Amino acid sequence: MVKSSLVFILLTCALFSGQLMAGHKGHEYLWVQNADHQLRHSADSDELRSVAEESAEGLREHHSWQKSRKPDTHFQ
Repeated sequence: MVKSSLVFILLTCALFSGQLMAGHKGHEYLWVQNADHQLRHSADSDELRSVAEESAEGLREHHSWQKSRKPDTHFQ
């Protein structure tokens, strides 16, 4: 009887612990008002990501060009 009561209490606590912890401060949720807002946000993110990738590629090319102009160093 005591064992089954203890098991029931532990299972109940385990089931509801996520909901109780979500109410505490420290959990941040992003509230999306509607689907249009979400789509605009993701489109803006994709555009920013593509611009950043193009910029990074340009910097990589510039770095490899500068590196190719340096004379090789040989350590003995």
